[in-house]
Amino acid sequence: MAIFKRINRNTGRGSAARLAVAVGAVALVMSACSAGTDADSYESGLQTVTLAMDFLPNAMHGGLAYAMQEGLFADQGIKVKLISYNGSTTGEPIVAAGKADLAIGVNTAFDIGFFATGAQVKSIFIISPGNPTYLSVLKSSGITSPAQLAGKTHGGFGSLREEEIVNQMIETAGGTDKVTQVVLNVGTYEALKAGQVDTTVTYPDMELQFANDGVDIVRFKQSDYGVPKPVNAVSMLLANNDFLIKHPDLARGFTTALRQGYEKAIEDPAAVTASVLDQFPDANLNETLTLNSAKIYAETSFLNPDGPIGTQSVEQTQVAADWMAGRGLLVDPDGNPLSGFDVSPYITNEYLPK
Repeated sequence: MAIFKRINRNTGRGSAARLAVAVGAVALVMSACSAGTDADSYESGLQTVTLAMDFLPNAMHGGLAYAMQEGLFADQGIKVKLISYNGSTTGEPIVAAGKADLAIGVNTAFDIGFFATGAQVKSIFIISPGNPTYLSVLKSSGITSPAQLAGKTHGGFGSLREEEIVNQMIETAGGTDKVTQVVLNVGTYEALKAGQVDTTVTYPDMELQFANDGVDIVRFKQSDYGVPKPVNAVSMLLANNDFLIKHPDLARGFTTALRQGYEKAIEDPAAVTASVLDQFPDANLNETLTLNSAKIYAETSFLNPDGPIGTQSVEQTQVAADWMAGRGLLVDPDGNPLSGFDVSPYITNEYLPK
């Protein structure tokens, strides 16, 4: 059986709003509750806030895990109820449908595309303004420049944004053809290692795994090849608009605890690694890989150039939106291409700790 399938170039060109609603409808069957409605919370004197996860637990969630394990949310009167990533539905449609109060977004570019469809959410905190990823190839492939990826295969997850990032890198490096994206049915690590694809995006834990297995890779930083840095920033905290209207105090309490958690993630990666392992025992995380990844995130991803942890820059987010519009990656609620999009209504620092 093939481990991938070719991506349909028309994916995402229909009505993005209807797609979001459809995915949101699937999320209705998930166990979730709105703020303050959990029975156990009444007994503990805490108010429940539901958070939809972006992916499987890993070192990127260190600050969240630390805040949960150390009672930092409880200090703010909050009990956090997680909605786990189920392998297909990300947190964005769940929070937009009101089935979670908050969600960790996939990354800035993905969330900008979601905003453009008219989603009833705002980003109230950015966990990782830095980009921990690279576009990587096997050293044995002989590829030394993104230009050589022209006409080759990129292992991804079906996003046109992924494809256009690689194409931008190819163009900037002097290549004259585009990449062909294939949608992986297994992990990107296994696919690249087996030579089933020519390139894929790698995160710190993957790169450490390659090193442990003695497999040499060559990495290319996206921002070195024409892709604006904000495009690859990750992990916005998204809030449902109704939740913000009804519970601004809970939103601010949540960001207060989260900031404390990610301050600790920068200060003491070992402590937050222990919290991740304790909070998510079923994830079967490798302790050494998780710790080493946490150290890399502390140095490259969590530090915030725009102010205290969590602070967002509308200007930098707009840079990402402008690039996406220029590459034909944004559509309105009816699926019509957008030549531009104002992100300012969707980005706010109003709910950060005072």
